[in-house]
Amino acid sequence: MSCEEIEDRILDYEDNQLSLPQRAEVEAHLAACPACRSFTRQLQQLDATLSAGVRVPALSPEFDRRLREQIQLAPAALSEAQRAERKRQLQAEFEAGQARIGRASFALGSVMKQLAWPALVLMAAWLVWHITAALTVHLNPQSLGGLDPTLLPWLTASTVFLAVGLAEAFPRQWRLSGFR
Repeated sequence: MSCEEIEDRILDYEDNQLSLPQRAEVEAHLAACPACRSFTRQLQQLDATLSAGVRVPALSPEFDRRLREQIQLAPAALSEAQRAERKRQLQAEFEAGQARIGRASFALGSVMKQLAWPALVLMAAWLVWHITAALTVHLNPQSLGGLDPTLLPWLTASTVFLAVGLAEAFPRQWRLSGFR
């Protein structure tokens, strides 16, 4: 057992609150460790000094009788009907909170609202990809300023994804300008 463990248990040891095996461990450590023995003696001296200097007030002989009278005269905190009503209110409040949490987190409408924008973007990107792929058949490098027509679907899809990314990154600017 370490000195730190002894310091944590020494008050329980002094108050005889340890089990027999724990007491034996503490006593074995105290027998081998002069620093912990000194610490224990200091605590015992402090306890003796405090006990001698602090006067514990005595209770009056009437104390028990007066306490019992006050307990009997004190009204119950809540009547049985009030307790039942309060329990019903708390249960209703709890269920309403659970329903709010369920609606906010797991409702199908909420999930669909979250998925609608990405699904729309994916469909638009797919359509753009296929339309531009069909258009590249009719284009030649000269009409695109020297650009290879097979790159047109990649450039169009990149532009769409860039626009969507910017719209998501700066939503307030898009809403204020009326685009969203």
